[in-house]
Amino acid sequence: MIALGCQVFDKPPEQAFDSLLKPVKTSADSVTLEIFQARIPLDQEKKADALWERIDEQEFDADLRRKLISNGLRVGVVGGTLPEDLSKLLALKSDAEEESASRVITNQTAMPRVTRRVVQVKRREPTSIQVSELRDEAQVLISSGSSIGGKTFRQMQGVYALEAESIPGQQVRVRLIPELHHGDMKQRYAGSDQGIFMSIPSREREVFNDLAMEANLAPGELLVVGCLPDAKASLGGVFHTASAAGRDERKLILIRLMQVPPSEILTEKK
Repeated sequence: MIALGCQVFDKPPEQAFDSLLKPVKTSADSVTLEIFQARIPLDQEKKADALWERIDEQEFDADLRRKLISNGLRVGVVGGTLPEDLSKLLALKSDAEEESASRVITNQTAMPRVTRRVVQVKRREPTSIQVSELRDEAQVLISSGSSIGGKTFRQMQGVYALEAESIPGQQVRVRLIPELHHGDMKQRYAGSDQGIFMSIPSREREVFNDLAMEANLAPGELLVVGCLPDAKASLGGVFHTASAAGRDERKLILIRLMQVPPSEILTEKK
């Protein structure tokens, strides 16, 4: 994973999103994506729920949607013109003061409402999106088929494994797989496509392949992932419920195709 920046939006929506359209150089075998994490204050939860009226959840088949809903998750795609309320959500004004020699750190400035990351994802090399904060211990309700059961995890964190690859039509296929990382950090061996094994510190992983979310994105389209209200103990609640100043907040994950992949026609001519 290559992180190329993280910023807090303090501009009007039109200026903030115009600045995101600047081209980024990328290699032929990688895809450039933007990842937003937007924390929604309690007093804006109704507005956040209303956003889903303009998010197309029908992009995903009914069976997957049922599985996601039973685990407190929901996902959809926003295409075309970005809804004004979503644009405003991503361009929330920062409470940070203008830069000066001294600056007071508050809960708001230490934990910005919206963060943005630009990543280049190579084919067959997943990128991790750390969504939830590390929790010492938590019991998670997990729905599998017709049964629902609670499972206790220690030193737990919600993570999405992000895979992306170019497909014909100058689009990108994006795939998100929920994972719960838990337990103590240990040196573990991981392999690569080149057959090289590396020792890296990591936790045990609970991977939910049956909840994998896959969508084809065209330039400007957004993949949006969130949780259902009042589902704090579910998998979606663990992933998308944050805490700030003793108050719970819901979190949206948004992924946007930042750069159009090279045309397959032009590539053949070369």
